[in-house]
Order: sequence, then structure tokens, then C-alpha cells
Amino acid sequence: MNEIYTLPPWNPPVPARYQDVKIEDVPTDIVDRFNQIRNTRQGLYIHGQVGTGKTHIAYALYRSEIVRGALFWNTTELLREIRQDFDRPHSNKRKIEEELMEHRGALFLDDIGSEKVTDWVLETFYLIINRRYNNKMPIVFTSNYTIKELDGQIGDRIASRIVEMCHVVELTGEDRRLIK
Repeated sequence: MNEIYTLPPWNPPVPARYQDVKIEDVPTDIVDRFNQIRNTRQGLYIHGQVGTGKTHIAYALYRSEIVRGALFWNTTELLREIRQDFDRPHSNKRKIEEELMEHRGALFLDDIGSEKVTDWVLETFYLIINRRYNNKMPIVFTSNYTIKELDGQIGDRIASRIVEMCHVVELTGEDRRLIK
């Protein structure tokens, strides 16, 4: 992960809501674990209730790694984009899932477990996560689900790999959106 990358054209831009997030917004224990990724090759699984700041934290970490070629996808948007490849002519296919399996930089998958679960979704996640797991390529996940709950959503094979490849971090507190 030491090389400087050019981001692929299909990597989504940082949404306007998260343009100004900073690494200083992230709790130090999460920053410390994140900074160890290059050495440990272990990612993060950040979970908590709705509105506890998971996506905010993930974008702050991502913005600090973007020069190293980190990629960021909301899982539902990622699956939609992969599905759209089905109808593209072969010469125009993006093959995003293959890129994510091979990408050497950090991969951020936001809101895993929020998508409608089908056999195709499970297979797609398994292929991406398993390849990155086998090659010790880190992923930072956010989810509303604990690992046990995620196991019920997307299966024990995927959840087990996430546990081994990530530090699990729970965010607690009230919904920050409702407090405002």
C-alpha cells in the first residue's frame, strides 16, 4: 500500500456531505488501529446503531488514504453498479468486482448488510471479501449490524472472514442526526 495510485474513473467521488470531514473527527483508538493497517494488513469493522457516525468516520479515514489509492463504495451502490455491467457490451464492461478483488490499496465498504440479500449478492460479496482475505488486502467496513447479526444477514462464511481480517469496533450513542 505504499505506492501512489491513480483512482479508477468509476470510483465514486466523496459526497458533498462528507467533503469536509477530517481525521481529527475520528476517535484516536480507531485512528491508531487504522494506522496499523499497512503493517498488520487488518482492516476495521465499524458497527453501531443508526446515526452514530460510522460513515462520517469512514470518509474521514478514506480521505486520509485517498492518495494511496483507497477505494470507497456504499455496498448498495456498488451492487447496483455491478448489476449495470450485465447489460453493457463486453467492450464497455467495467468489471468493478474484479478490480476490487485485485486492488492493493484499502477498500472501504459502507453499510454492509443494508442491501437486499439474494444468492447473487452473497456470491458477489463472498468473491470480493474472500479474495481480499486470502491476499491480506484490508477492508474497512461499516454496518448497523454486530458481527453476529451480520452472520444472520449474509452468512457465516463471510462474517467469519470479516472477524479474522478486521479489528471490530463498536460505536455507541444516540442518533446524531436526531440530536441536531
